[in-house]
Amino acid sequence: MRKEDILLVEGMRFWGTHGYFPEENKLGQEFIVDIEALIDMTDMCERDEFVWEISYVALFKAAKRVVENEEYKLIQRIAYRIIEEVFTDTPASRVKVTVKKPAAPIGGIFNHTGCVIERGREEMQ
Repeated sequence: MRKEDILLVEGMRFWGTHGYFPEENKLGQEFIVDIEALIDMTDMCERDEFVWEISYVALFKAAKRVVENEEYKLIQRIAYRIIEEVFTDTPASRVKVTVKKPAAPIGGIFNHTGCVIERGREEMQ
């Protein structure tokens, strides 16, 4: 029976040039990313051995690759792309990504704007 454990990385901070407005693309800003991936980690638990494809390092690198090397208008697209990368790099069955944008140009005081996108592997095929 397949188990679904949660591999988690929260509060990853990256600099990216995403945004609707040209100033955002030119100047860039901070993005904060959280990832939860459902992955069966039984073998790792029993053997106490590192497995690259089932590690928070793989999640971090997937997020970093998208936020720092790609450019999108919408944070929803960033989250979706990170999910695609996690499915490419890991055997996760389901992934939830939160992207926060602390400096969104909305003309007010706030902690951050953001979105949460969650998808199963079968939904992405």
